[in-house]
Amino acid sequence: MVSETLQQAIDHALAANPQKRVIPFTAGCKKYFIKCRKGNGRNRFAKENPSEAFWCEAYKIMTVCQHYPLAPHIVFMAENYFVMEGAGSPMQAVAKEAPWQEVKYHAFEKAGHGLALLHEAGLHHGRPALRDVAYDMEQDKITLLDWENEKVFISLDVKALDLFLFVHSCFRENWAKKGDTSLIDAFMKGYLSVPGSQAQLEALQTYLKRHDSLFHLTHALSRFHWTDVVAVDKTHEYFLS
Repeated sequence: MVSETLQQAIDHALAANPQKRVIPFTAGCKKYFIKCRKGNGRNRFAKENPSEAFWCEAYKIMTVCQHYPLAPHIVFMAENYFVMEGAGSPMQAVAKEAPWQEVKYHAFEKAGHGLALLHEAGLHHGRPALRDVAYDMEQDKITLLDWENEKVFISLDVKALDLFLFVHSCFRENWAKKGDTSLIDAFMKGYLSVPGSQAQLEALQTYLKRHDSLFHLTHALSRFHWTDVVAVDKTHEYFLS
């Protein structure tokens, strides 16, 4: 049961943002987020329907938290929304903004270690992009956000796909596009520090080699400078280098 003060803050946030799916608010100097059971306007081909996505995310968060504190802490669950504690700043900001410059390599290494722990437990995220991984400097804690992604279009193991997608999201950023892979290297150092994680890297490398002709095509198309295609090409090159 939540406190009366928190419940009032939840009710106010919901009433003030009736159309929003994700609602940030503050109560007692603490940050929270409400995730509502409604669509986000994205193509149904790429996303589950709103109810499936909502219950899938809630279930995955609660399952993950039974193993490791790598998912947001749900403080209240209702039929049409749940409330999570705030979890820090996204890794996009950590990589390039001033407050995190002294800890950014540590944060990326910790993110890699956290993802590997998730995989070691037999679990996966679905799309651990930079915007969906948060770092709390005060608690020195990594939290993976947005657990509703379950659509799979390729035969690659979902844990190895997590690894590919995180690095792919890095190569969408200007600092990695310019050839600076030091933060990605820190992430991989953390990932490979967990026993058994080498198997996911090898599975990914095997997949990339097996589909070499496809990646030759993405390399050819990268001359058009489409962000995602260039990122796929650079991710392929990174893992096979």
